[in-house]
Order: sequence, then C-alpha cells, then structure tokens
Amino acid sequence: MKIKCLLFVFLPVFLFGQNISYKKVTVDPYKIIQNYEHFKRFVLNSSDPFPEFIEGFDFEWGYCYTLKVKQEKIIPLSDGTRYNYYLSKIISKKKAPDSLAFIMHIDPLRYYHKIVAGDLYNKEDELDNYSLKKLNDSTYFYMDEIEIEIPSLLQETLIAKLGKENGFRGMFTFVNKKRIRLKSFK
Repeated sequence: MKIKCLLFVFLPVFLFGQNISYKKVTVDPYKIIQNYEHFKRFVLNSSDPFPEFIEGFDFEWGYCYTLKVKQEKIIPLSDGTRYNYYLSKIISKKKAPDSLAFIMHIDPLRYYHKIVAGDLYNKEDELDNYSLKKLNDSTYFYMDEIEIEIPSLLQETLIAKLGKENGFRGMFTFVNKKRIRLKSFK
C-alpha cells in the first residue's frame, strides 16, 4: 500500500517535471530591440540562443558578461518562450573597449500603431507610446533605460526621422553605463 501511495505522489513529478540544466551564456555590452507580441522592448543580446531575460541579472550597458545560468524548460508560451533563465553566477564582467561601436535600431513608437483619440483615449497612453523622451537639446531617454546623446551635426537628420515616426538604425559608442552616443545613421 505504501509503495502505491509513493508511486502516485512521485510518478507525476518524474513524468511531467520540468527539465533543469545549467549553461554558460555570454552577454554583449548592449541590448537590442525585440518586436514582442503587442509592443517593442529591450532584450539581452547574446550569441547563445534564447536568453533574452535572466532573472536576478542586473545588466549594465558597456559591460561584456559571461554568466552561469540555470535553464528551466517550461511548457511553451504563446510568444514562443520555451525556457526561463535564472542567474547562478557571474563568471566575468569586463568593460567594453571605448572604441567599440555597435549598431542598434531606434524605434520612436513602443507599440506597433500610433494611439488615436477615441472613446477610451488617454493622453498619458499616447505619451507612453513614444520610446524617445527628450531630456535636452542633445539627449534623449530611450525605452526608459538608456540616454542617447546626439551630436549637433546629426540633430537635424534625427528630427526629420522622428517627425516621420519611422525607426532607423544607428552606429553608437558608449559614453558611460547610462549613456550612448550616436555616431552615424546606417
């Protein structure tokens, strides 16, 4: 009788339990924009497949990481996610060279469509849809995460691109862990 009870309790765990493994992951010193289900968001940039977000990991712009992560296989979600990741250990954290330049997509709208006034129109929702918030004449706050410094020679072109509300690709360098600088348009 005891054996049957134990099988009844533990067998489902063995048959349907989630697979857990550990792996080493490298993370680039900048994030990329991902077109998610209904909006755009920043995710980690890595040559390793899948780890867009790692629970417990505090990313800093301008640093290259090697991490040990726990990978937990889950039932696939509607967005295609098959794993959850949890930080186990930071193996290395190295400042990226000051000369490193990277290409990043800038999209002025967080959601796929501009919010239009209607019955449920809310001015705050419209403002939240803009991913670039102007801090001063030469600096914008992007995706509520990183400041982008715009040199005076590029400001007119940027304003024209933002006026059309089209995304663009730019070449960037690091200023510090809270700011990047636009070097050119791609």
